[in-house]
Amino acid sequence: MIIGLSHLHSSLRYVVLIFLFLAILDAILAVSSDKPYAKTSKLFALITLISAHIQLLLGLALYFIGDKGFKIITSVEGFMSIARARFFAMEHISGMILAIVLITVGYSKAKKKEMPKQKYSTILLFYGISLLIIFAMIPWPFMKDFGSWI
Repeated sequence: MIIGLSHLHSSLRYVVLIFLFLAILDAILAVSSDKPYAKTSKLFALITLISAHIQLLLGLALYFIGDKGFKIITSVEGFMSIARARFFAMEHISGMILAIVLITVGYSKAKKKEMPKQKYSTILLFYGISLLIIFAMIPWPFMKDFGSWI
């Protein structure tokens, strides 16, 4: 079960990133061309929000039942001095929760704006910051210390 959740969590990151890119790209193009707020724009932002929340739920499940999160905190003495353990037990989850909170706030604020340019600017700001945080917190396979577990 944990292996399946881990693979699903790892694969869903690409869905989140693709829709995050689409929402940001759509917002950039719309701000520069003054286009009205379209259904596709709302759809990109909404699918990004939903997929990010599903990703969060999968990540929280892995954090509490897997061996890279909560078990590290409770069973490994001095885990903060081990870079890989600290990354999964503290940094990854904190950064991802922050990014998903920003996506949620950005979507909610954009929904309340009246003018299309304000909607797009809000999406661009909040989703853009979230993208940077997500890129920093993903345990990419090429990262020597974080891409694989002991």
